[in-house]
Amino acid sequence: MRKALRTILLFAAAFLMAFAALTSLTIAVPHLREDMLEINVRPTLLGAVMMGLHFGTFAMFGFTALVIVAAIQSLRGLAAYRMPLLLVAFTYVAFGIFAFVSSGNHHTLAYVLIGVFILGATAIRDAH
Repeated sequence: MRKALRTILLFAAAFLMAFAALTSLTIAVPHLREDMLEINVRPTLLGAVMMGLHFGTFAMFGFTALVIVAAIQSLRGLAAYRMPLLLVAFTYVAFGIFAFVSSGNHHTLAYVLIGVFILGATAIRDAH
């Protein structure tokens, strides 16, 4: 039962993470680029901002891959490395809190939820 719950939490977190990364890739980044072009942002600034946004999207996919691998390991009954998962979890929780406080947008709390799912999964120990 513990392994099943851990696996479910990791897959749920990975699903939400993939959704956020895909939304960034297909909606947020292109929309922001169009807006910056419309207001005639300097090309060098546009390039720098877009590079940062693309890096963030790549990082989101990288974090997602890490959690998917851990979910698959859990599904197979293998132990996942907890420290990388904890780092990802704390990153998502911290970013979600920061984003909510700075924007007031309740959608940013989904990042906190992702982090809580991963923290929950890492808290589940194997029965010995």
